[in-house]
Amino acid sequence: MPHSALDHTSALRRLRKLVPHRPLSIDEALHIAELQASHLLMMHHVDAPPISEEVILSLPKIRLEHVTSPLSGACYWDGREWVIEVNQQQRFTRQRFVTAHEFKHIIDHGYTDYLYPPIACDHQLDHAEYVADYFAGCLLVPRVLLKRAYMQGLQSVHDLADLFQVSERSITIRLNQIGIVDATPRCMGRHHAVRSTQLAAAPAGSPGDQRWP
Repeated sequence: MPHSALDHTSALRRLRKLVPHRPLSIDEALHIAELQASHLLMMHHVDAPPISEEVILSLPKIRLEHVTSPLSGACYWDGREWVIEVNQQQRFTRQRFVTAHEFKHIIDHGYTDYLYPPIACDHQLDHAEYVADYFAGCLLVPRVLLKRAYMQGLQSVHDLADLFQVSERSITIRLNQIGIVDATPRCMGRHHAVRSTQLAAAPAGSPGDQRWP
């Protein structure tokens, strides 16, 4: 749990300052996303799972609303504060993931031209959604904490999912992304491999939307 609420403006400014003012490659955008997740956890002095959504929701001018919607989630500025909407009909772990995913979009506001410049790609990924998924995984299942739990003997996907309060699929993906478990054939390219582990918290109809329960 976070120790105290942070100033909304300074917290977002600190996270956004991690973005270089130049067009980034997708690999650089992923690296920035993990840095932002790590910095947010450090701001709140979080050093043990599960990661509470309060690391996001304790920020001033951030409001969470549970709605009935065909989408997993959405976010928008209502003129006074940022609103994160999550589909209340989805499972608890899914709602946690979507909250983190949508917060990444809030962080990205005003920086998308740097983070996701139009480039020719040999895949069908929406880079903004793709990186928001990755950010959510990094925030809820941080690299250091997952490695620590695994090295201390907690190696069951079920038990790790219970510890981090995420889906078993999320744990499998993070184990693969971090390199603790290699579930990707060696012949697959990096982007193909990451695509195969994308978390689909994106709106319905976007790339990868049907890959996650």
